[in-house]
Amino acid sequence: MSDLSQQLERIDLSQQLKKEWWMDEGGFFGRKYIEGDNSLEGYLSTPKTLQERTNQEIEGVIKLLDLQENQSILDCPCGYGRHSIVLAKRGFEVIGIDINSQELEVAQCQADSFENLQFIKQDMRHLKFKNEFDAVVNMFYSFGFFETEAENFQVLQNFYNALQPRGKFLMHTDVNVPRILSGKYKFTDARQLQNDRKLEILESYDPIENRMNGQWSFINSDGTREETTPYSVRVYSFREFSSLCQAVGFRKIRGYGSWDGSQLTHDSEDMLVVAEK
Repeated sequence: MSDLSQQLERIDLSQQLKKEWWMDEGGFFGRKYIEGDNSLEGYLSTPKTLQERTNQEIEGVIKLLDLQENQSILDCPCGYGRHSIVLAKRGFEVIGIDINSQELEVAQCQADSFENLQFIKQDMRHLKFKNEFDAVVNMFYSFGFFETEAENFQVLQNFYNALQPRGKFLMHTDVNVPRILSGKYKFTDARQLQNDRKLEILESYDPIENRMNGQWSFINSDGTREETTPYSVRVYSFREFSSLCQAVGFRKIRGYGSWDGSQLTHDSEDMLVVAEK
């Protein structure tokens, strides 16, 4: 067993004794996350509904990865399937992987009518796919969940291994580190949800650990609050993430600032990274 495998096994054993925020029943992902994702404004400075964002993101995925009809896509983590389902509707062969039972249940309810769509419950640190997909997508601020660099590196290695030769990988996040450092990132946000509740997001950036720490609170009409488990995500600059990509074997690594393929700048609200195996 390799040193990395032994380290990951020790981490798994220790985490069995506690529930991390990202875990199934960990207190962040699940029904409340689905509710909070469906706001009237979204997260960008230009308000967009969830459906508008989804449409924009799917068009961006197809364009930036130059996808062709019937190609195979791994969506990981897929959450409640909002990207996987639309990609399947567009004719792609899609497998969605996630660890959260509640979100997968919602996804599966919409997937039964598609022969080209499958959802699987699995930890993304332990993917075993080898040379199977034309594309792998990691969408919407879902890289860097884990406490150690070894775990996050293993996830990226798994994505690389899952791709066929010349297959393409896309990572998307709405945390652009230079934007944080310039003071333009919005650490406090309030959004109106479709069900008339409000969502409040409070975040802070740890420049030593390079982590974004935050919490979601749902505010009822009577002012009472329901809070999720706090989260902590390792965030990467484009340079850092490019180095990780190179270390696992990726080439032709490019950065974009939006789904239309515009240049990544210090002011970009999104960071998208595309790389080829």
